[in-house]
Amino acid sequence: MGTWCKQRGVAVATLLAGTTIGPLAAFAQTSPQAQAPGDAGIAEIVVTAQRREERLQDVPISVSAFSQEKMDAQGIRTVDDLTTLTPGVSFERMGLSASSNYNDENSDISIRGIDSSAGPSTTAIYIDDTAIQTRHIGFGTVNAFPILFDLERVEVLRGPQGTLFGASAEGGAIRFVTPEPSLTTDSGYLRSELANTDGGDASYEAGVAAGGPIADGILGFRVSAYYRRDGGYVDRADYRTGDVTEPDANWQTTGVVRAALKWALSDGVTLTPSIFYQKLHINDTGAYWPELSNRQDGEFLNGNAQRNPSTDPFYLAALKLDADVASTMHLTANLSYFSRDQFDTPDYTQFDRADFSLDPRAPYGHVGESPFTDVQHNTILEARLQSTDPNARLSWTTGIYLAHLDENSTQFIYDPTLNSEYLAAYGVPLCTALAPCPNGQIFAGPEDRVIDKQLAVFGDVTYKITDQWLATVGVRVARLEISGTSISYGPFDGPTVGAGDPVIAAGSATETPVTPRYVLSYKPDRDNLLYLSAAKGYRGGGINGVLPDTCNPSLQTLGLTSVPTAFSEDSLWSYEFGTKNSFFNHRLQLDASVFLVDWKGIQQNVYLLSCGVQYTANLGVARSEGGDIHVQLKPVSNLMLDLTAAYTDARYTQTICAGVLSCTGAGALSEPLVTQGDRLPGAPWTFTFSTEYGFPAFHERDPYIRIDYHYTTAQSGLLPGQDPNNGIADPTIPGLPKTSTLGLRGGLRWSGIDLSLFGQNLTNSHPLLFESRDITNENLYFARSTRPRTIGVTASYRY
Repeated sequence: MGTWCKQRGVAVATLLAGTTIGPLAAFAQTSPQAQAPGDAGIAEIVVTAQRREERLQDVPISVSAFSQEKMDAQGIRTVDDLTTLTPGVSFERMGLSASSNYNDENSDISIRGIDSSAGPSTTAIYIDDTAIQTRHIGFGTVNAFPILFDLERVEVLRGPQGTLFGASAEGGAIRFVTPEPSLTTDSGYLRSELANTDGGDASYEAGVAAGGPIADGILGFRVSAYYRRDGGYVDRADYRTGDVTEPDANWQTTGVVRAALKWALSDGVTLTPSIFYQKLHINDTGAYWPELSNRQDGEFLNGNAQRNPSTDPFYLAALKLDADVASTMHLTANLSYFSRDQFDTPDYTQFDRADFSLDPRAPYGHVGESPFTDVQHNTILEARLQSTDPNARLSWTTGIYLAHLDENSTQFIYDPTLNSEYLAAYGVPLCTALAPCPNGQIFAGPEDRVIDKQLAVFGDVTYKITDQWLATVGVRVARLEISGTSISYGPFDGPTVGAGDPVIAAGSATETPVTPRYVLSYKPDRDNLLYLSAAKGYRGGGINGVLPDTCNPSLQTLGLTSVPTAFSEDSLWSYEFGTKNSFFNHRLQLDASVFLVDWKGIQQNVYLLSCGVQYTANLGVARSEGGDIHVQLKPVSNLMLDLTAAYTDARYTQTICAGVLSCTGAGALSEPLVTQGDRLPGAPWTFTFSTEYGFPAFHERDPYIRIDYHYTTAQSGLLPGQDPNNGIADPTIPGLPKTSTLGLRGGLRWSGIDLSLFGQNLTNSHPLLFESRDITNENLYFARSTRPRTIGVTASYRY
């Protein structure tokens, strides 16, 4: 324990040193020449992290910003790629077992260790001014992410953003900002790519975007269309023989169309309607069976009886009004409607049999499947009024937010041969007159719905105490009305639960969260900023469905006879000290921060391994502490170096029991859900290093080469589901391993054209990223690794 504490202290001290040495050096080197950016320096980035346009250098928040050009240079195509290169952010695809519905779209985002697979999302996902994240309901709900094509930029905000971005921005927010139509300038963007994965299928894409004035100064447009196919590399095989039945089965396609108009109604007043449509289709899971595969050699096979397909179409329609008011204020109003109809059909053949203590490797031709849907209909109106005078001593933002969020997830399980297998094994039928199985339907869940109604007012005020010292105070006050209903029936729930006597759970709650934010900033000149902040994050509660009888052994271990009908809200306080500095005429830039987060009443899923079902509980208190640093260096005009490092130590600080029975000390009568010292998911250390070098012009062409390297350390400590002290644990499941990936890109740029060759995962590493199984006594495991080495060519054009 002493060694661990010492290592943690050294880690935090190292990051603190980076945040304090940087400002001291900046003050020592400040000169009149450093007050304005040099032509050869690092380009400034403008963001809207505080709901107004500001230089990234001036924002007292830990933010990573990626322009479309930067994402193209680094080969970033998905949110998976994006978060890999963002300090303090961990991202995993969790579609491995029944706990994640076998759906490859299922994901887990952790920002600074704040992560939950239950309740409302801990990370807000925004397209422009509209939040699109899902509420985690049962097994079938997964977050949607827009594809990374034709974006102005992506902003990743670390730390709670509840004051300006609402209740789900508890750990942070990821904002996908699209280009606005121009009333004066034509522009266009084209990109295509072709690549091949080692041991897998080809990947390719094509996209085009264009915009400009229809009537100069009055009406403008922006349209884009994009299609991508990611080739598969996991084969589906016959588990009995190992023969491949469908090679490269885990391919997926994504199509996107976006259109927007901007109409200048009068001087200083514009109206912008827009529509964004995306459809993702996944043919099969990327999870593999270790018993059939050879991970070290990159041979991945799954022995599922059938595919695990998923289709996720959504559209976002928005109407945005911008208006200058009285020359010193600006009004922004955004009305949006988000509609999503995700559906997937996981293979439940193995799970059904494991759940009823049969051999999960079913006889040939015996299959089970479980169609899921996740339907969202969200209507959101937000209006903001803010000051615009950059020289005013007082600047402010105030706004109102109204939302009606309706999400319903359905599930059915069909397994026509399960009843006969059960009867042969136990001498009694699974299906009865009271709980029949029409067409093999052993479970029906036609409704698992949550409706969130929200009304919030928010605002912040920044006051210039002096020309160098600024104080910001913000607050959001919300009124939340949450109601939920869960309906299910069938022999999966119990031998007497039929359609005429379904299991119904319902509940409602009203909450009034207040989420303040306080910031003190010191800005001695244009190139240096220090800040100290405290902010609160919040998530609303929800309801649990009723669990089937097969879960009783797990519940008894936890000291429960049934699960709580509802779970409560959770909240956290985050404290951050940061610095942003530019040196040497903007050739060296440093952004660094350290943080401490106290999280209480944490909503997390409790997966019961005796029955393969989960419920949500409030798992006590956790603390996350660490820091991140981002260094950019441009020593000469044609060389760019980029380094990020982040350290996160997120752990539970209490032992938490599910029931009223004692689970600590001598004579304990039940086992804990969480033991003090258990970790939250995520790697302690993450590092990225990128460099790009441009060679002297060759026949009016600009050759370049870049290297991208990413490294994470192995998980330290045990997660609650791995700790043998806990009643929900499976100690056979390994933790996150260390990972390292190397990418290389080289090409030519001229006249807006960029033609390049690239390689990703050049070392062809195959780490065991995740492993799981459905039921404790089952010896069938599922696992996931990274995409093998991929080589390809990219061509893009901008005007």
